[in-house]
Amino acid sequence: MKKTIYSLLAAMAMAISLLVGAHGAAAAAPDAAPASDDVSIMGWPSGCADYQYNNGWLARCTKANGGSWMAFAVCQTEGGGPRFTRNPSVWQTVSNVPSYASCPPGSFVVDGGIWTSNTP
Repeated sequence: MKKTIYSLLAAMAMAISLLVGAHGAAAAAPDAAPASDDVSIMGWPSGCADYQYNNGWLARCTKANGGSWMAFAVCQTEGGGPRFTRNPSVWQTVSNVPSYASCPPGSFVVDGGIWTSNTP
């Protein structure tokens, strides 16, 4: 009889620890990093960098995370005319593939940057 009670108590303790452990794991799930490039998880791109490249601006993100990014270049005409912004026509959604915006002939890049979105 004593063995049965001890076995029952041990089983109850294990069940409680499993429930508490599962609840703790469920609570921690939103903080966990999503699988790389899993588009079912919509998030912002990460590991992004942007910089001047030739006569334009280049932007790249190491993880898409279901989001997208686009480079933009701020250009100015060589004669000192008004500044204007150029960007590609499509958002980039593939990890490590750059987005590039270039200034047209007769103008030069003044500045640039990256736009990010949590949608593809």
